Amino acid sequence: MIETIAVSFFALLAIGAAVYAALVRHTLHCIISLAVTLFGVAGIFLSLGSPFVAAMQILIYIGGISVAMVFALMLSVSLARKVEHSFRKVVGSIVAAGAFFTAMAVLIMTTEFPVREEPAPAEQWAVANIGHAFLTNYNVVFIGLSLTLLLAILAAVLVAGREEEPS
Repeated sequence: MIETIAVSFFALLAIGAAVYAALVRHTLHCIISLAVTLFGVAGIFLSLGSPFVAAMQILIYIGGISVAMVFALMLSVSLARKVEHSFRKVVGSIVAAGAFFTAMAVLIMTTEFPVREEPAPAEQWAVANIGHAFLTNYNVVFIGLSLTLLLAILAAVLVAGREEEPS
């Protein structure tokens, strides 16, 4: 019962903050809302029994990417500008999001997921075992995550270093 309430709370937090990030006009509010969304996702990971993934979600995405975005925003000239929304962009975004969520719902509903009868042993979530799995079984995922973080940092540096063009 409590687990269902926790998962529902984190899911509503993530969805509500994501919708707010999509609709708000101020860039800083979008970044803060993104951080709240990522916190909700971390809570869902924690509720699913993945404390390491939840901790990495908080450390890497909230503590790293969101803070890098705030610094890039502070160092750029776009802080005073408002995000412009046109009707065509909003409708196109809603249609694209609807198509994506419909495709994901169909994929999830038609996939058969294995059900584990007993919970995973605690030693499976030891940091040494996770590190070993990252460098053996999931090395492509680990490299992809590393490249994603590198690109996010480079993008933050490029946005921060960009100067306003003279009008």
